[in-house]
This record gives sequence, C-alpha cells and structure tokens, in this order.
Amino acid sequence: MTSNKNNLKVGNKVKFPEFNYFWKVRAIDDRYAICTAYGCYTILDFKNSIRGSGTSWGLSHKTDEQIAESMLALNNQHPDGVSQEVSARNCVPLVVTEIK
Repeated sequence: MTSNKNNLKVGNKVKFPEFNYFWKVRAIDDRYAICTAYGCYTILDFKNSIRGSGTSWGLSHKTDEQIAESMLALNNQHPDGVSQEVSARNCVPLVVTEIK
C-alpha cells in the first residue's frame, strides 16, 4: 500500500517493504514526515511519493528538537537558512506495508 499524510500521525509506527521492523513517525506536516528506527532516519515526501535521507549534512535526527529543526529545513523555514530535501540519489518509492 502506498501512504499519504492522512493515514499517519506522530507516534504511529510504519513498516517499509525492505525492512522487517517498524519505524516511528516523529514529525509530520502537509508534505513531509520524518521517521526513525535504531538510530537511523528516513524522510517521507508525500508530494513526490518518495522517501530517503535528507540532503543537509548539518542536521541530526535523534532528539525531538533536532527533528523539528529538520522539518523547518525541509520547508525552507530554518532560522539559520539551512535547507534540505529528500536526496535524489538515495531515495526509493514511498511504499508503506503496515501502519500501527
């Protein structure tokens, strides 16, 4: 099943086809969601139906504050002018196999 923002909320857990574990939805807005699992992160881009890592090297995704900063950067609203998008080289189609 593909996913859209209407299926998800912060705190949900999602599974992607290539993983046998769940990722936690940590932040979501109209276009993006950021999910984390086992120290890794992935950004879901609902508009382009892709997911992957971000393009900004200066952002971390461990704490809620860092994830909020990443969401600001995705929307070009970061106070320090940092911007990012889902990496075109490291993205895959946005497919969610399970939500809980």
